[in-house]
Amino acid sequence: MEQSLSKTPRLSLSAKILFGMGLGIITGFFFGEETEPIGIVGQAFVQLLQMAILPFLMVSLMNGLGSLTYEEAISMGKKAGGILVLLWVIALTVVAVLPLTFPQWPSAMFFSPSLAEETQPLDFLQLYIPSNPFFSLANSIVPAVVLFSIMVGIALIGIEKKQPMLDLLSVIMKVMARVTDFVMKLAPVGVFAIAASAAGTLNFEELGRLQIFLIAQVVAAVFLTFWVLPALVANLTPLPYMKILRSVRSALVTAFATGNSMIILPLLTEGGRRLLEDAELADEETTSAIEVIVPTSYTFPSSGLLLSLTFVPFAGWFAGSTLSPAHYPGFLVSGLASFFGGTMIGIPFLLDLFRIPADMFQLFVTVDVFTGRLGTMTAAMHMWVLGLLGSCAMAGKLRVQWGKLAGYLTVCFLLGGVLLGGTRLFFTYAIDPEYTKYQAFVEMALRFEPAETRIRDMPPDGKTLASSENTDLEAIRRRGVLRVGFFKDSLPFAFRNQIGELVGFDIEMAHLLANDLRVNVEFVRLPDRGKIVEYLNGNVCDIVMSGSALRPGMTEQVIFSDGYMDSTVAFVVKDHDKEVFSAWENVRKLGDLKIGVSAYSRYYQGIAQGLLPQATLIPVNSPREFFKDNGKNFDALLYVAEAGSAWTLIYPAYTVAVPLPHPIKIPLVYSMPKSHRNFADFVNAWLRLKKRDGTLDTVFEHWILGRGAKKKTPRWSVVRDVLHWID
Repeated sequence: MEQSLSKTPRLSLSAKILFGMGLGIITGFFFGEETEPIGIVGQAFVQLLQMAILPFLMVSLMNGLGSLTYEEAISMGKKAGGILVLLWVIALTVVAVLPLTFPQWPSAMFFSPSLAEETQPLDFLQLYIPSNPFFSLANSIVPAVVLFSIMVGIALIGIEKKQPMLDLLSVIMKVMARVTDFVMKLAPVGVFAIAASAAGTLNFEELGRLQIFLIAQVVAAVFLTFWVLPALVANLTPLPYMKILRSVRSALVTAFATGNSMIILPLLTEGGRRLLEDAELADEETTSAIEVIVPTSYTFPSSGLLLSLTFVPFAGWFAGSTLSPAHYPGFLVSGLASFFGGTMIGIPFLLDLFRIPADMFQLFVTVDVFTGRLGTMTAAMHMWVLGLLGSCAMAGKLRVQWGKLAGYLTVCFLLGGVLLGGTRLFFTYAIDPEYTKYQAFVEMALRFEPAETRIRDMPPDGKTLASSENTDLEAIRRRGVLRVGFFKDSLPFAFRNQIGELVGFDIEMAHLLANDLRVNVEFVRLPDRGKIVEYLNGNVCDIVMSGSALRPGMTEQVIFSDGYMDSTVAFVVKDHDKEVFSAWENVRKLGDLKIGVSAYSRYYQGIAQGLLPQATLIPVNSPREFFKDNGKNFDALLYVAEAGSAWTLIYPAYTVAVPLPHPIKIPLVYSMPKSHRNFADFVNAWLRLKKRDGTLDTVFEHWILGRGAKKKTPRWSVVRDVLHWID
């Protein structure tokens, strides 16, 4: 009996980790958002693993480089550097072709302030130059720590009596590896906590919208991790393909489960050394090489990290700002450079560079919960492959058999083509491309408590709706009603939602103003934007709140409030024309354009004529005239980006282009009768208060940025939606 028990096979660590991850996913789906507190256990596990990583990284680099000669170090730099460039080329090729899988779907986005913001350059000096190594260590600035360690290691090469130092570094390295091995025994529990928290808090709706990117990333990561990279090693070294995969599986599982490639550096270094020893390829030179190459490779962008670059063309496709083929050389080069600082630096930089709404970065953070783990798994294989190929190159054990290599490349191209084509077909025919942005927009409701409301059209004869008294602030209070004029086609400032309610940015502000005045609100639909002066001074309404821009020519006839929001002059164009209309210089080169412009503002017409003297200006009474024309008589509409973005939600074949490098800002104001000076003073003081207390920012985020388009509801879970154990 004892013998049979002793022969019972024990689960490997990788099997335990996979079991913990699976159990965590099930737990997350069962309990939903209730699993969020468990995440602290996973965070503690990751931090325990991290505590030995930077010391291991430092001593490994110092020891590995210090044990070399200058000739060996130079040779390693050349050979490992060449292999690294080869791996980058492979990964960037995948990134370049992966957008071919994206189907042709309608897309649009709410306004994003990033459309008119200048790009901030990366500070590579701070990232890579360790002016204070202790600061870099304390703040985990890994590239700077690596550079410092490399410098110390190179300095050790020229020291004559360096062996005691190398022995000490070797002992410290083994101690750090033992610490990591001990903590790794807790991996099943830590991975369970991470998976449970992630699965319990993941937003299904956002994942549904991002399924194109998710599936494309899965295909690319699996293709690189399990075929392209390990098969490359098998074709250039005596190491068998399956043995390469078996030797690295624990590191791959750990990397995927934790989403952290730094913590597996000891596993990769030790595993690589053992694999080379088993294949009788290990000697002092290969051992030193793998101890240097694997830790050093962490500071350079890996194939897994570069896969995240795909999010940029995806974001452009998603937001209706598709990258053109001419963009890709610059995109790939700048993407590689920016990713030296990681995705949290690189992705926002690239979104700004290609004028893709910065709000897309929030989607990246959401989906990175999963795709980041795929990238980490691929990064683990990247570092493993770089270490193995670099070590074999140092020992002169790389072999190139052109026939075998040609077969490998043929399989890569055929398999890649099948995966790309199959994925595109799957996206086109198996996934419902329902466009939901319009529905989300028309379902929007007021953010704050509304005042008691009445809505009326202005009488056809143009007579006033109340007495003809010369009203002012006190008269409004005595009347108990604030009369607010608005115009149709004033998206997103004043419009009717799906159930017929009058809503929008300025409608919200009108309710707030009425509440603060302690009166009811009466909305008056005004038929003609060109007659604001007559409506106000004729006592049709007390104030016009309808997304109106400041008109200098009317300042002597009505009172304008202080600007409550700066609007950005932009062009509304077909999606494929966005790139051309995103720079004034490019627009001027187009010559005789037909530009739609507001029929009611000589100021706007003057801007257009001054900047585009060769253009033909066509007055329009409403943006709807431009959209219904469908490009027959108009090349573009000169409008404001904040409002134009709302219209593109209804007409997703169009997009907004803010011409750079100098965006033009025009303040939006409220208009009041010339006789209402005390009322105007009150409105200005009220606007200043609403700016200071954050109300204007809240209304802006709700209606202009679209953060109120969808209400947050509890995540689906078994305990909530099936068993009904919790509300």
